[in-house]
Amino acid sequence: MPLRYTRRILDHLAREPGREASVHDLARAFRLSAAEQDILNEAVQMLVIDEVVCCTGDRLKLQSIPVEVEGVYRSTRRGFGFVKTDQPYREGDVYIARGAQGQAISGDRVRCSVARAHGWKQGRPSGKVTEVLEVSNTTFAGTVIKRRDSWLVQPDGRRLRSNVVIRDPGAKDIKPGQKVVFELVAPPEGDMLGEGVVTEVLGEAGEPHAETESVIAAHGIRTEFDEAVLAEAREASTLLEGTLAAREDMRQVVTFTIDPPDARDFDDAISVTWDEGLREWELAVHIADVAFFVPVDGPLDVEARARGNSTYLPRRVIPMLPEVLSNGVCSLQEDVDRCAKTAIIRIDERGRVNSVDFRRTLIRSNKRFSYLEAQAWIDGDSRTAWKHAGSSTHPSEEVVESLRQAARLAEVIQNRRRHQGMISLALPESVLVFDDEGRVADVQGEDGAFTHTLIEMFMVEANEAVSRLFDSLDVSILRRIHPEPALEDLQELRSMAMASGHRLPEDPGRRDLQQLLDATRDSDSARAVHFAVLRTLTRAEYSPAIVGHFALASEHYAHFTSPIRRYPDLVVHRALDAWLDQVENGALRFTGKKRRELTQRLADDERTLDQDALVEMGRHCTDTENESEAAERELREFLVLQHLEEHHLGEDLPGVVRSFTPAGVLVELDRFLVTGHVGWDDMGTGRRDRWEELPGLARIVARGSGHVLAAGDPVEVRIVRVDAAERNLELMLTKRPQRTIDELPLPSKRKMERDRKRAARGGSKQPRRRQGRR
Repeated sequence: MPLRYTRRILDHLAREPGREASVHDLARAFRLSAAEQDILNEAVQMLVIDEVVCCTGDRLKLQSIPVEVEGVYRSTRRGFGFVKTDQPYREGDVYIARGAQGQAISGDRVRCSVARAHGWKQGRPSGKVTEVLEVSNTTFAGTVIKRRDSWLVQPDGRRLRSNVVIRDPGAKDIKPGQKVVFELVAPPEGDMLGEGVVTEVLGEAGEPHAETESVIAAHGIRTEFDEAVLAEAREASTLLEGTLAAREDMRQVVTFTIDPPDARDFDDAISVTWDEGLREWELAVHIADVAFFVPVDGPLDVEARARGNSTYLPRRVIPMLPEVLSNGVCSLQEDVDRCAKTAIIRIDERGRVNSVDFRRTLIRSNKRFSYLEAQAWIDGDSRTAWKHAGSSTHPSEEVVESLRQAARLAEVIQNRRRHQGMISLALPESVLVFDDEGRVADVQGEDGAFTHTLIEMFMVEANEAVSRLFDSLDVSILRRIHPEPALEDLQELRSMAMASGHRLPEDPGRRDLQQLLDATRDSDSARAVHFAVLRTLTRAEYSPAIVGHFALASEHYAHFTSPIRRYPDLVVHRALDAWLDQVENGALRFTGKKRRELTQRLADDERTLDQDALVEMGRHCTDTENESEAAERELREFLVLQHLEEHHLGEDLPGVVRSFTPAGVLVELDRFLVTGHVGWDDMGTGRRDRWEELPGLARIVARGSGHVLAAGDPVEVRIVRVDAAERNLELMLTKRPQRTIDELPLPSKRKMERDRKRAARGGSKQPRRRQGRR
């Protein structure tokens, strides 16, 4: 399928302006086998025919940018912005100078005229927005301010950069310092401020409720269900009656759930047994059968599709489906009958999959565990188990034995995946503890219970099983793809590795990254190196392309296990329904002509979407996921910074050096996991001691004193200033490792000067890879 490579080809050619590559270069960069190169050639031919790529001799390059383009405008903090064009061009994105954006707001789809740039970077295209084609959002939130006789709102977030005039402040009786939601009725243009109408007063700025609602409004997250949606949800909630005849009854099978203690929507349950005679485990992954309750293209479906996913904010969940479904009849709650789709996966002693069946089932969960409770029962610690109990039910011996078998199986699967090259990052996570007013009272590290990994391993197995099924049928579904990182993106990681005393080979693969992660896992540099690996990896997204999942070392992967909270999973469930309607017992037993006929029947079913619809659906669901994650991250950062401002201003706290910028050093605070900035004047070595970067080493050196600071170094910093509203944290370095440049094994001065000049030109040349290496 050429689609699996078209995106990678375009990304490769667009990585820097004017880039060229031969098909041989692409095959080597993608590490393709001879058979895979045939598909690559098809993808190249398709891009050339569509006039997205042009070919001169054996060299491929993107088309040159025309005089008018369309794309999405994104602004920066400094006022200028860029248009990311719908089709990638050889010259890159279009630079939009301050004031040239017209009425466009960050996120709008626009049309712009293009000229060659002289004010930003030589040869890069600059342009001017000539028309707003699609407004991304008209509802915003911000803080009321009053300047003389003028009432203004200072918008939150980065989409709307200038203040907005409010002509009728008396309509909502607004007051300075209040957080409000407003509708933008006239966008800003040039030096003219935009104009808005306040639609809701949220409360005083800084109050948790007001800030939460502000973030929701700023990110355009839908919170209310209309009556048609609620009516269909109420009607669907009665469908459970009379479903037994159409389902396999698995209510007598020992089944349990493991979730956070405050969970309400239980997507998944598991059953695990060991067959001594066959020497294999039977893993049954039961997933809430949401597709049974949500008709295609009905009000419920349309709303769920628009939301794309549930949004999980601190102390607030905005569900994809009304709670009568998400927390009710769809949720696999303890001791009640529930409809499920079950993947029955038989796994041998080495963790290899022997067979897979899919079935529509009726289940009844015997026990709801919390992660810590389940871990305590696995460890035989009943006292701790009761302390963290997810419910008041005491688990039977059969349930506890099944849980312990699950732990054994999960360890076997994890070992197999590690051997396959699964990337495992050791990055800290934290849990916010709130007081009665909704403010952060404490920040605690997340528990390290193995039961988190247990559930992850089982869900990955089920997700892979579904994806493999449809690949074997040659039927397109919405997949979760995670492309392999490009070698050109590894320079930062190489520097981090060198700073921690390790080297990456010229042509690093998955196992090289895995070895680097394992080697640094328990060291001071672990967080910086593991974060650098994370930055190197591309973002996972939704697409029908058969790209695989790099981090999981998986060739075929789709999201199937969380249909209550993710729309892509619901799409996959519907495709599985179409399959189950065609076969008995959910097992693939057709070959030859019958298999081809089955594939055609599935392709004709309305529940399996065509390639174009899947591409569009993938883009939409990726966007909604990113928006929800950004909202959660933004609100979390505000709440933590507010806590630091109220309780830790002036204190010295431990942290880790994350990276260096032209203006100073970025330090991430331990436990709180927020990043602050240390300016060069606050480095603790005196203002005359100039700090300079050692190119390619992820280190800086104070030229006067010779002190050296490296990415990943543990430090102590003082909280100097906090502005939670602006998400700004200013720090002062008070303690660092006592290390000088004379103690470091450094490259020759000639090499350092060469690297410095390369860095000044804006990039470094990668070593040429040896022929035949993949």
